[in-house]
Amino acid sequence: MKKLITLIISIAIIFQACENENSKEENIQNDKENYIEFELEQLAKVSTSDSLESLSNEFLSINKKITTEEKARFHSQLGVLYYRLSDLQKADTNFHISQIAYAIIGDSSRFNHLKMNRAAMNEMMGNFDRAVNIYMEVIEFFKRKQDSLQLANSYSNLGVAYEAAEDAPKSIEYHKKALALRRAKNDTINIGYSLNNIGVVFTEILDNKDSAIFYYLQANDIFKNTPALWESATVSSNIGHIYVDFEEYEKARNYFEYSFKIYDSINLLQGEAEMLRSFGQLDFAEGNDESAIDYLQRSLKLNEDAGNLKEVLEIKKILAQVYISISNYIKAVEINEDIAVLSDSILNIDKLKAIADVETKYEVKEKDKTIQLLKLKEELRERQINMQILLIVSLFLLVTLLVVVYSYKSKQNKMKQEQLRLELQNYILIVDELQLEKENNSDSTKFEEAKIAEYNLSEREKDVLQMIAAGYKNSEIADKLFVSQNTVKTHIKNIYIKLDVKNRIEALKRVQIIS
Repeated sequence: MKKLITLIISIAIIFQACENENSKEENIQNDKENYIEFELEQLAKVSTSDSLESLSNEFLSINKKITTEEKARFHSQLGVLYYRLSDLQKADTNFHISQIAYAIIGDSSRFNHLKMNRAAMNEMMGNFDRAVNIYMEVIEFFKRKQDSLQLANSYSNLGVAYEAAEDAPKSIEYHKKALALRRAKNDTINIGYSLNNIGVVFTEILDNKDSAIFYYLQANDIFKNTPALWESATVSSNIGHIYVDFEEYEKARNYFEYSFKIYDSINLLQGEAEMLRSFGQLDFAEGNDESAIDYLQRSLKLNEDAGNLKEVLEIKKILAQVYISISNYIKAVEINEDIAVLSDSILNIDKLKAIADVETKYEVKEKDKTIQLLKLKEELRERQINMQILLIVSLFLLVTLLVVVYSYKSKQNKMKQEQLRLELQNYILIVDELQLEKENNSDSTKFEEAKIAEYNLSEREKDVLQMIAAGYKNSEIADKLFVSQNTVKTHIKNIYIKLDVKNRIEALKRVQIIS
């Protein structure tokens, strides 16, 4: 699947041993630790960075005599909270405070874990050179400590950083270093992840599908022999899509069927929906139009039930193409009318989010000017939408008339039928172009999954997480969101650190998209 991000946020809690319950000093210390933990729990409920800063400063002003160890632990977890609120600068600052405190204590391991956190923050803030330098320092530490597993994780992190910078040779170099260490330690699951990471680089940066499938197949063999069923299904689906590109449809079908069985066995409906769509596209490529329609309709139903509007839109576009291929133009027009309505609905959600983003992005002096400009643009878009609706209605009436004429002169009007088909194709191209224009004018979408609200993901990160759950590659996500692959990768790293996970599999488990 896509790249594995192993940027681990260090949030370990150090508890005091309480051997002598009769010791007054130990009881006081335990009470203080419990109070600090209680305070952190309360801070975790805060929804804005400013409120978090105000409450944490108030706590520190009241508790000026906390120990260096308590200070290190408090600021480490406070950095995580700032990260979850997307305030990377304040997260980096608190990680730095914690890092200094651990240096004073002499805890070199936690000191370097905090450095790793700071490297992640700098990478996401665009300070790539700084991030790489910190990763290098951490790598040297784990080399001296001879901690192979942490060194492997550090190499993997650096490989991801170079992948984000689209430096394929460097990315592969460090992913292979991580792979070698994990093989030496027989770290089976992580070996599979490293193989998958290398396959991703070949797929998304080098577009070398032969090399990509070489590594994907190895990863798949590993996951098939472990309890990692979801990982096996995901890699198997990726392999199937590569075989579709190779036009080796029978092999593709075998891998798709394997993935579908696993998703069905673990009752992952979103995975089933994605595989049904894959079957539909495969049958359409093979010319099995009726079967393709059946698969796509089943996938459409699952996505409609789940409220996945973007996926519903994409499936309807595929269905429209299938109906055109079998000359069912009335059905094609009906679906394209649905596409237009659904696109407007998605666009309206995007408009509201775009205005909200503007209000929080700019300073007070710039807000009014920017919002006025945005409103003028939205008025222009409304006029364009009205013109599109008029165009759709006019074309539908025209198509209906031509179909009626065709029913009376089926053989004699073959030339008119061909002209109608070409007009419909042009119409679909026009609708697609208008849709692209509308989507390009929208920065983000609204994702209403209540179960991930506690992690404070941005709307764009929710979109990306949904598409990860749907099994999209990074390049597909970039195409659908009309952003660069680099931007998509940055969003993915952002998601992983907010959820405090190593990879997309753990991310989906964390938000209970998979069991």
